[in-house]
Amino acid sequence: MSGGGESRFPPTMRLKRRNDFRRVYQDGVVWKGRAFTLHVLARPEGKRIGITIPRAWGIAVERNRMKRKLREAFRQSVGLLPEADVIVRPSAAGRNESVGKLGRMLVDGVCEAVGREVSE
Repeated sequence: MSGGGESRFPPTMRLKRRNDFRRVYQDGVVWKGRAFTLHVLARPEGKRIGITIPRAWGIAVERNRMKRKLREAFRQSVGLLPEADVIVRPSAAGRNESVGKLGRMLVDGVCEAVGREVSE
């Protein structure tokens, strides 16, 4: 993800405020997969992602590398995702996954969680 233009990850696609995170945690649906846990809350205004990785996950370099991989996976698969706020909490099992595989797992998890949320 270098340069500008189409490949940029715009700030409008990021969860930034504490209240936004709190709303997704409280009102959203949880989906657990092998590489990460998702908290998903459907919303009609667009698609946004937030990433939380605790310090116990690893040193800062490892945490930042995982965040970059997850943001890139989200950016590449944003066209396949439903309108929702998504919080991703990666697990240790997902450390060595490729961006493409993380993107496929992300799409599967979000679609399943949103479908479950709508049906409840």
